[in-house]
Amino acid sequence: MSTAVLEPIVEQPVAAQPIAAVPAAEAAEPQWSDPHPLLPVFIAGAISMMLSVGSIGAFLVWLAVRHSGVMAP
Repeated sequence: MSTAVLEPIVEQPVAAQPIAAVPAAEAAEPQWSDPHPLLPVFIAGAISMMLSVGSIGAFLVWLAVRHSGVMAP
């Protein structure tokens, strides 16, 4: 017997079949998309900018009033 006869035959791969079909109702469900995804980021940035400018401004006003003599005992 030749070696060609003793070698195993490799089968051709079969295309995979899905186990369960996806219902059409789930596939047709509309996806919600945010028209302005960065809007909350800009709002939070504006609020933090106003708070930082206000706190730095209050500190500078306190220094100016302190050196002007208004707060002198």
